[in-house]
Amino acid sequence: MTDKKKSIIYVVCAYGFFWVSIALIGLLVLLMGDDAATFQQTTLFRFLPALAAWTPTLALFVLFKKLYPGSSIKAFYKNAFRARLNIKLLLCVTAIQLAAFFGSVGIIAFMQDLSFRSLLDVSLPTLISGFLWTSIQGATGEQSGWRGFLQPHLEKKHSVIKASVIVGLVWGFWHAPLWFALFDFTGLALVQFIVVYMVAITMTAIVIGICYNHCKNLFVPIWIHFMFNFAMTMYTGATLPMLTWLAVLYVLVAAGYIIWHFHKTPKCLTSPAKSSTI
Repeated sequence: MTDKKKSIIYVVCAYGFFWVSIALIGLLVLLMGDDAATFQQTTLFRFLPALAAWTPTLALFVLFKKLYPGSSIKAFYKNAFRARLNIKLLLCVTAIQLAAFFGSVGIIAFMQDLSFRSLLDVSLPTLISGFLWTSIQGATGEQSGWRGFLQPHLEKKHSVIKASVIVGLVWGFWHAPLWFALFDFTGLALVQFIVVYMVAITMTAIVIGICYNHCKNLFVPIWIHFMFNFAMTMYTGATLPMLTWLAVLYVLVAAGYIIWHFHKTPKCLTSPAKSSTI
């Protein structure tokens, strides 16, 4: 099976598992009838989308023998976390992410004539619950597939930047059911939401791809994804302005990382890597 075919089959499987799981959650809510509103406030209901976020990893496991014939899941993860962590890189990207987040909050506070503090909840219970909840959701559930498998396979034929953009678009549109399940935007607001969402997630994908290229440890994309989601648990304002300004600032962040990537990487290493196996 060619690398292109492997990538396509994996993406289709990951989309199928996730979209079906979201549809089943929606069906469950409908079947609850008059009790649906109460059910949606329970911890169990919140846990179901968290389980759905693991479908990219489920797709990887289901297809593993086709994607990596002759290898094992244990070998995959041993290879994925084998590289020594670059602590300086992690600290730097974390600081930049927090700067983009708090910068977006500051811009919104200024434009809406609100206090900076009124848009944040940094109480200890919120931080603890946000940390624990974010730990079991998308960052840990998705990155084994998107960056553990898909990114390296795309980099065999594409540059790091192009592969990151492709993964970002795949990753972004994979979330499409949530745009309608979790938000009530309509008309132009919905269009704006989709555009800024895709920009924000694609720019984040570029940052993840570049950082992962400079430290081949799967913890790096997991951590960057985790920090993006964790920061959002502290925000108490409207979603659309926040996502809009995050998209703008992440364009600048991604541009900075692209410049840094080409400055740090020799030209001979910026071309697609040759095929490799676990």
